[in-house]
Amino acid sequence: MASVVTAPSGPTAAAAPSASLQQSLALPSVPSPAGHDAFSIPTGRRTLIDVRDQVTGDDRGKWDTVVRARDITLRSGRLHFAQAANEGYDGGLALSPWAMAQACQKLGIPSAYFRKCPPDLQDNQFNHWTRYNEMVSGLTKGDRESERDSNWLLRAKGQAVRGILSPRYARLDNRQLMDALLPLVQESRYQVGLAHLNGESFHLRLVDPTIARDVLPGDRLLVGIHVANSEVGLRAVTVDALVFRVVCTNGLIRRVNNRSLLKQRHIHISEPRFREMLGEALREAVTVAAGFIEQMALATRTPVPDPDHAIDLVAEAWELPRQTADMVKFSLHGETGQQETLYGLVNALTQASQRLARIEDRVELETRAGALIDTVASRGGYSALRQRILSPVSPVSPLSPVSPLSPLSPLSPVK
Repeated sequence: MASVVTAPSGPTAAAAPSASLQQSLALPSVPSPAGHDAFSIPTGRRTLIDVRDQVTGDDRGKWDTVVRARDITLRSGRLHFAQAANEGYDGGLALSPWAMAQACQKLGIPSAYFRKCPPDLQDNQFNHWTRYNEMVSGLTKGDRESERDSNWLLRAKGQAVRGILSPRYARLDNRQLMDALLPLVQESRYQVGLAHLNGESFHLRLVDPTIARDVLPGDRLLVGIHVANSEVGLRAVTVDALVFRVVCTNGLIRRVNNRSLLKQRHIHISEPRFREMLGEALREAVTVAAGFIEQMALATRTPVPDPDHAIDLVAEAWELPRQTADMVKFSLHGETGQQETLYGLVNALTQASQRLARIEDRVELETRAGALIDTVASRGGYSALRQRILSPVSPVSPLSPVSPLSPLSPLSPVK
């Protein structure tokens, strides 16, 4: 079974809310995006205890083992090795799409090509390269380094491999994260705005209804915290500041200098130090989010001369699919009275993000929308894009071409 180390006790409460912003509020239920093996907390009052119970239940059937790559054989798309047979998995283990992509990366096989191969060719490719790569590694590296590189950490659940990692990977699993998080937040104050768990990642969104502001009549924004993790190498543990819009459950993520408040990679993890950094990040997230609400209030008075053109600029700069751009335009129609403001545009982006199939793409789009509205810290490509959005549309002279946008990486599909 997978080893799980419980974080030590000793709660440190999050910082108290600013008195000038304190107001009480009951949150509506928030749907969770669809995902492989995803869960969403049932409708009604949802607590961190509910989330912890779901995470604990998800641990059932998980197990890890370290195997030498050359001792693994792929037959009909399933991994066979001695430890699996000893555990009763004589039929081998299936590979999740993410684990398959990780295996391809380790073997130097383009994953897009590998997926197109028929099963017998996949078997031949996999079995050849596991043995060839170890032989070459042994010739070019020392014995200890060669052995380390040729060993794989397989993270499995039942009869399926969910991740293939280096033995140097430091486990900081979702249950450990919840055990560390629970003592650091006040259960009576924070409410769950989103809880999403699938085979690749875990996202938890906490909102504080006591720190709020009505930026428009009937349009309340709350301070929040977004925590994320992956047990299979998709992402680091991160903590980000969040602004949560009650009327439509939109979330806007605010990075500081384009960085998360906490980013802990799964390597060289000290649990006492991690708990300390987690507490610091949670407290800072409250302050950052409260300040960001003020920028969003200013955005309600920031005109966008041509909203449709602005969405086209965003879609081009961020390489958004046409369908996503159309969803943004459709969502903008629902921003009554704000269809020609930066506030309306950003909320249309975050509203459209809720319709994206992958939670990682949703979070990425919410983060980019946060950078677009952030006039204090954002710069480079985001500042140039915002300037073009807010500038009056005029014919472009052939003698004075519009400067190209700074390149921004597109939303990345699962490899």
